[in-house]
Amino acid sequence: MNIIITGKPGTGKTTLIKRIKNHLEEKGARIGGIFTPEIREGKKRTGFEIIDIMTGERGILAKKGAPGPRVGSYGVNLETIKRVGIPGIENATRSADYIIIDEVAPMELKDPNFLAKVEDALSSDKTVIAAFHRKLIQNVKNRKDVQIFKINPKNREIIYEKIKSIIEGK
Repeated sequence: MNIIITGKPGTGKTTLIKRIKNHLEEKGARIGGIFTPEIREGKKRTGFEIIDIMTGERGILAKKGAPGPRVGSYGVNLETIKRVGIPGIENATRSADYIIIDEVAPMELKDPNFLAKVEDALSSDKTVIAAFHRKLIQNVKNRKDVQIFKINPKNREIIYEKIKSIIEGK
């Protein structure tokens, strides 16, 4: 069973996935995949990084005003998706116990190979725990091997406990 978390920006998708990752690591699981944390300068978000969980390799995914395909005011770095994002998912699909993908969103999809690697991971024998941008959930909502959780500030803790129960087989 694959676990998909969606919701509006700022509702806690990444925080929830980090909590699940920490829980799995405490149980001794090998975790792979990617995180795409914000880059902030003071209180302003200026971009996003992409980090391979298994290797720690990182790069700039997007930056305000940078060259590259546009998502809003951000320029997306396709080279970083090819160098860090796609291999992070491929490596996790091969050798992790659980695959974390935070996040499947318009920036990552500027590389057409990215969604194919996400679909490969979802079709693997590994459990994928992924955050999906709310407008991209249609890409997976009809799969029989996914359970979708829509997070908001009021249900975050309930969803965390439900996902823990699923991954622990309860």
